[in-house]
Amino acid sequence: MKLADFVTYVFGSLLAGLVTLKVLSSFIPSLLVTLPAKVRLRVNNSLLKCSNNLNRIPVLDFGWKNSSVRRAFILASERPSDYTNKIYGDRVHIAYNDRIKRESFVNKLGFDSKRKLLGFFHPYCNAGGGGEKVLWKAVETSLNQDKNNICVIYTGDTDVNGSDILNSVRRRFEYDLDSDRIVFIFLQKRRLVESKSWPKFTLLGQAYGSIILSIEALTTLAPDYWIDTMGYPFAYPFVSLFARIPIVTYTHYPVISTDMLQKLKTMPGFHTNFKLIGKYVYWKIFMLAYKFSGLFVEIASTNSTWTYNHIKSIWSSTKNIHIIYPPCSTESLIEGCDKSDPVKRLNQAVVIAQFRPEKRHELILSSFSSFIDATTKKDLIPKIIFIGSTRNVEDREYVETLKKYAFEALKIPTHLVDFKTDCKYDDMKSILYSSWFGINAMWNEHFGIAVVEYMASGLIPLCHASAGPLYDIVVPWDSKKNEQSTDKANETGFFFIDETDPDFLAKDSSKYSSLRTLFAQVSKLNTVQRIDISNRAKMCSLSKFSDSEFERSWNEVLEELNLTHNRMFS
Repeated sequence: MKLADFVTYVFGSLLAGLVTLKVLSSFIPSLLVTLPAKVRLRVNNSLLKCSNNLNRIPVLDFGWKNSSVRRAFILASERPSDYTNKIYGDRVHIAYNDRIKRESFVNKLGFDSKRKLLGFFHPYCNAGGGGEKVLWKAVETSLNQDKNNICVIYTGDTDVNGSDILNSVRRRFEYDLDSDRIVFIFLQKRRLVESKSWPKFTLLGQAYGSIILSIEALTTLAPDYWIDTMGYPFAYPFVSLFARIPIVTYTHYPVISTDMLQKLKTMPGFHTNFKLIGKYVYWKIFMLAYKFSGLFVEIASTNSTWTYNHIKSIWSSTKNIHIIYPPCSTESLIEGCDKSDPVKRLNQAVVIAQFRPEKRHELILSSFSSFIDATTKKDLIPKIIFIGSTRNVEDREYVETLKKYAFEALKIPTHLVDFKTDCKYDDMKSILYSSWFGINAMWNEHFGIAVVEYMASGLIPLCHASAGPLYDIVVPWDSKKNEQSTDKANETGFFFIDETDPDFLAKDSSKYSSLRTLFAQVSKLNTVQRIDISNRAKMCSLSKFSDSEFERSWNEVLEELNLTHNRMFS
C-alpha cells in the first residue's frame, strides 16, 4: 500500500468513526427515553383485559423500547419500586397499584414529570462494606432532599431481591429507607467486572466489562443522573456521549495511580526487565484512558485528601472536585459509647476490615506473634478480634488460611485471637464498646472508615502511617477548642510502618515504629492516658465524619446537579 493510500485510509476511517459517533450520540438518547407510538393505547387495552381479575399481571414486551417504557411507568407510578426487573427481566409488567388506578396511570404516561431518576451504579450494593455505607447514605439523603427524587440502584446481586438488600442495609447500617422510591435494576453481566474473569490483562478486561455492564444498565432503565459510587470510569464516555446523562462520581480510590507506576519503576531490575517495562507501558496507556474518562465528569467527589490529590492530578480538566468524607455514623456510635464505662473496657484490640489480602491481616498476626514472644509481661498481652465481611468463596477460604497461619504457623494461643465473619452490626458495636484498641494495617488505605468507627467508639487507633488515616483521620485534636491541632501532645492515636511497605525506604524509620513495637508501647498506657486519647479521638470523629456532615456535603452536590439539569433543559 502506498503512503498516500494509507493516509487516505486512516483519515477515512477516522472520519467514518466520527460520523458514526455523531449519529449514535444523536439517536440513542431518544431511543432510551422516547416512548413508542400508541403506548398508552396498548397499556390501556392490556389493563382493560385484566379489569375483571386484578390479580392477573399484564407483562408487556416493547422490544428495544422496553427501557423507555419502564422509565415512563416509574415516573407515572404511585410506587416506583414495583418496576424492578427482578422477575420479568427485560419485559415490563404493570404493578397492582397502577392496575387499580388504570385511568390515572395511563394518563400520566409520557407527560412531563417533576420526578427525577438518580441512577446509582454500584454492582456490589449488598457487600456491606464502607463503600456500601456511602452508597446507602447518599440514597437516604437524596430521597430526603426532594420527594420527587427516585433512586435507581444498578446491582449485580442477583441472588437476592430488593427487600433482602434493604433489610441488610437496615441491620448493618441502621438506615431506614423509603423503599417505595427505590428501584432495583438487577444486572446479569457482573461477572465481567470480576478479576477472576480476566486472569490476563485484568485492568483492561474489567474496563471492558464495566462498559458492557453500564450499557446493560442504560438499556434496562436510563436515569436522569448517573452516579458512580463504586469506581467504573471507563463507562463515562458512553454514558455521556450516547445517553447524554450528567455524571457524578464518588471515588474511594483511583483505578490506577502514579503510586502504582512509581512502585513498578522502583522494582529491582526494572530497566533490564522487558516484562516489567511492558507492564509499565500497559499501565501508562491505561492511565491516559483514565485521564480521558475524566473529561465526561460533571461533579467529582473523593473520600479523602489522598484520593483528592490523585484525582485532581489525573482529572486535571475536571474543575468541580470535592472532598466529602464518608458517613461514619459517629453520632450513634458516640452515644452508645458514652453509656459504657471506659474503666470496664477489656484489654483487647479489634480489626474491622473485609477479609482480603490487601488489608494485611498476616502482618498484624506476625507482628502480634513477635510481640508475644518478646514481652515478659504476659498479663499485658491483648486479645485480637478480627471482624469482617466475606463477599465470596475466595474470601472465606482466605479466612481459613489466616486461621492456619495464626494457630499452626505462628503458634499463637487460640484464646488470644478470634475471627468473626459477617458479624451483625449490634454485635460489632458491643465488641467495640468493650475494647481499647483498633488496628488498621493497610498500606495507602484511601480513607479508612473502620478507623473512624474505632475513634467514635472510644478505641485508640493503631494505624499504618499512610493516606487517609495519616492525613485525615488520626490527627491531633484540641479538645478545648474542638478543632484540629498541630500539637502532637493532642494525639488521637498511633502510627506504624513496616519493612514490607512498598515505600518503606522513603519513610523516616525514626519517626514511626513497627507494629510489634507499637503493641509494646500502647500496652504500657495507664487508664487515665487511654481515656484522654479516647476522648480527643471521639471529638475529632464527631466533628469531621458524622452522618450529618456527609448529608450537608451531599445535599450541596444535589443542588449543583439540579442547577446543571435546569441549564440543560431551560
